[in-house]
Amino acid sequence: MLVSACGTSAPSTSEVKNGGTLIFALDSDATTLNPFVMSTVPEFRALSFMYPNLYSADKNLNVIPDLADGMPSVSSDGTVWTVKLKKTGKWSDGTPMTADDVLATQKLQADPTLDTDYSYDWSPLKTIEKVDTYTVRYTLNAPFAPFLAVNLAGYIAPASVFGKVDAAKIRNMPASTNPTVTGGPYKFDKWVPGQEIDFSANLSYYNGRPHYDKVVAKIITDATAAANALINGDVSWHPSLGEAGAGGISKAKAASNVVVHTYEDLGYIDFRMNTRKGHIFDNVMTRQALASVLDKASIVQAATQGAGAPLWGDIVPASWAYDANSVVKYPLDVAKAKSLMQQAGWTIGADGVATRPNPNGGGTQKFVGKIRVRAGKPDRLKAAEIISDQVKQIGMQLTPDPTDFKVFYKPIQQGNFDVFIAGFSLTLDPDDYSTASSTQLQPEHHEGQNWTGYSNPQLDSLISQERATVKSTDAATKAARKAIFNQIEKIISGDLQTYMLWADVSSMGWSSNVGNVAAGNGDNTIYYDVNNNPNSRAEWYSKNGK
Repeated sequence: MLVSACGTSAPSTSEVKNGGTLIFALDSDATTLNPFVMSTVPEFRALSFMYPNLYSADKNLNVIPDLADGMPSVSSDGTVWTVKLKKTGKWSDGTPMTADDVLATQKLQADPTLDTDYSYDWSPLKTIEKVDTYTVRYTLNAPFAPFLAVNLAGYIAPASVFGKVDAAKIRNMPASTNPTVTGGPYKFDKWVPGQEIDFSANLSYYNGRPHYDKVVAKIITDATAAANALINGDVSWHPSLGEAGAGGISKAKAASNVVVHTYEDLGYIDFRMNTRKGHIFDNVMTRQALASVLDKASIVQAATQGAGAPLWGDIVPASWAYDANSVVKYPLDVAKAKSLMQQAGWTIGADGVATRPNPNGGGTQKFVGKIRVRAGKPDRLKAAEIISDQVKQIGMQLTPDPTDFKVFYKPIQQGNFDVFIAGFSLTLDPDDYSTASSTQLQPEHHEGQNWTGYSNPQLDSLISQERATVKSTDAATKAARKAIFNQIEKIISGDLQTYMLWADVSSMGWSSNVGNVAAGNGDNTIYYDVNNNPNSRAEWYSKNGK
């Protein structure tokens, strides 16, 4: 499915036109236009037109300055980060963007009483202070390498609006429905719930006038209808084209007036086993047996119809830390899988189901369990069904168990499950602390997303090491961390802390009339989505001026 669009050189300044209206598709309406409350993808897509970022992502997902005037200055011990701001930034009411706005934004995000559906984590921060009008200093409790991508790459909001707001009542403030003071490439005009959200060009935008005069977010909840709107010329950008399925993507690619970019995204689907003692996957050889009996490529193709790329480690190809050679792969080998089951103490009975002496004492334990999967996710259910069928060869009886999302995670968070299939969305930083460190075991430590029960002191040490590796430049930090991530990936994939299934394959489509659309490595256009680079929207222009 990875199809690269033909490369073109950047247009000259004389070719770029100002004017026209960009109409794009939102697959659901927003529930808020408050940046502190927003939590859904459509909300991030809408608000990224209106608010500046301190730092953003470039087309290859490297962190670059936006409102910041250069990369952070980091102390030799990695704990003090100093950020200078551009002096040309102004809010839509004409007031300057200053360190006060940065402090107000990030202090509000860190307020424990903040009424939001989003999760902000400022726990690495010891203090934040204003050095001068355009300089902010962060002092961390300890060196923390993800700080740039996780904490500093994000929106900044005006202190004049949010500086004195009650965090516990922020959801219902006027700016949630009528944001009158913004500072991104476009300003808010109106919101017609269920229909559209309208914006107009911010002519005083600090990165230069955005080329379109107006932007309209059309709410089109039907995936097929949204794809057809792109093909018919009714919308010019469709960020969720992949939801139309393989047929919709193919139809869009065949249209002469549409340009489609298809890429492996920053999200993945995995098969997460309960490795706690007494559970059926408590032995690493049992997990390796499962991996050796599964035909991953056929599972992914059948389940996703091309909308997934087989994955072995928990760092996806779109990430700077990805290294295909760092993971342990398990080729299909049924004989090896049966041998591993025997070495793990399992014997296949006359009924075809494996048994072993009960590790909890008394009698035997049958290899019988459920694959918990979210109802309404046909790709995941299909994967569960195929896995269930393939593992019968080695005596595993695993039954798919579709479950409503409202109650899906409750027994998982309590440690009461056999295995589940779930999706994880990643940030620009590949840090896997919350899903792999034993300090994040739940329910053992009542936090984190390491629901597997897996604990490995060597892995914990490596995760702590990569998080504390901070060099004088971002490039040097990445190089040093990547070597550590390679070791982490070998452990996670080798021990099968979780069995990875696929990286999501996504597609975005643009009208061929939209200029200055540029894809990064692997044809990715991730940086255009979910607030990763607001400034990139200012660069788009209408080739015919309409």
